Amino acid sequence: MKAMRQPTLETLGLGSVLGIFKGGRLPADEKSLVERVFGPKRDRGCLVISGGNGIVGSGKAMQLGARLEPYGVPIVTLDLPDAPDGLGKQYPGLMRAFGAKQAAGIMSNVIRFNYDGGTLPKELKKFKPRFVLEAIPEILP
Repeated sequence: MKAMRQPTLETLGLGSVLGIFKGGRLPADEKSLVERVFGPKRDRGCLVISGGNGIVGSGKAMQLGARLEPYGVPIVTLDLPDAPDGLGKQYPGLMRAFGAKQAAGIMSNVIRFNYDGGTLPKELKKFKPRFVLEAIPEILP
């Protein structure tokens, strides 16, 4: 069989799918990947989602928030003051998927900031941003 391109796993240096199955374990674990991106537990930074109230941003906040909450990674959203509440619209689905208690825990790990689109809130620095997901087309300094 001839491949058109190198498989993504091999491109990332993680081996082949067959190699993973033969080895009997995944090439990386969540805990070490979270540490690499967000820092050690004692000095963990946050994930920032610019446009967190939009359709894409709020979906990613819930999706990534559910996975990162157990590791203590806060999700910080940045939106214009007049943005509709897309995060609130996601909450019923989060409750159906995880139950009320876990959904509340995930949502309590989401910090919402409003800003003018040009100047970042000073309080953002406290959360030690480590990764920014831009869910709307804008230019951040």
